[in-house]
Amino acid sequence: MMRAAILALLLCCTVQAAEPVHIKFGMQDDIAPFVMPDRHGGLMVDVLRDAMATQGFVADFIYLPQKRTEGALRSGLVDVFTGGKPTMALPGVIGHWPVTSFNNQAITRRATLPRLDSVSDLSRYRVTAFSGAATMLGQAYRDAVQHNSRYSEPLTLQSPLLVLKQVDVVISQKDIFHYYLDRQSYLRDGDFDLVYHDILGKPNEYWFVFRTAEQRDTFERGIAALYKSGDIDRIFERYNKAYGTSRDFFRPLDCQFAAVKPKGC
Repeated sequence: MMRAAILALLLCCTVQAAEPVHIKFGMQDDIAPFVMPDRHGGLMVDVLRDAMATQGFVADFIYLPQKRTEGALRSGLVDVFTGGKPTMALPGVIGHWPVTSFNNQAITRRATLPRLDSVSDLSRYRVTAFSGAATMLGQAYRDAVQHNSRYSEPLTLQSPLLVLKQVDVVISQKDIFHYYLDRQSYLRDGDFDLVYHDILGKPNEYWFVFRTAEQRDTFERGIAALYKSGDIDRIFERYNKAYGTSRDFFRPLDCQFAAVKPKGC
């Protein structure tokens, strides 16, 4: 009887020891095709899930508005904050390199606004931007839009307003702009030739902040494993085929791990 009880206890402990460790990532919920909460997927979600799986971990995702993601790390709701900067005073351990890059641009129709010379030009036009743009894009941007009564930041990016001639400029990362353009209902109106103006400064790069150094090191080994196996390229190809998504969002990772690195790394 005692022997059977001991064997049962050992079996229970073995099963518990074999259970994978979970790690919770806080994810901004409005940056499709990188994060798509309704599909529990997206380019970033798939990369993080597969990277952690190479190390025997399970990635869980908590989808939150951008303004709540930092607080989720502080409160313990998540293990990883995906929008960190080296200058931020945060609990935990920051990664060794940036992970994502948002190259936000001013997007216009060539037929109506073929040229923008500087960010100050935005004060003169009808502009719609992603939510939080005035906070994230620097003082020159804030100066340009703060007194513009025709400036807006809707909760969901309204890309079709540009082709419907209801705004003159959309401020967005290119892949996000096209995702919402293709998936919001509208009828295209006339000339659809677009221009992408790099007037907003350098891309915003973001580091991940982890609750522990062990979580950080596991994640970074997982990313290295995805590049070594070539699985990262298969994920990129899948999203490029489905949504036309570029590799720009993960440029910092390509600079660290790709065999052929992007120019300017």
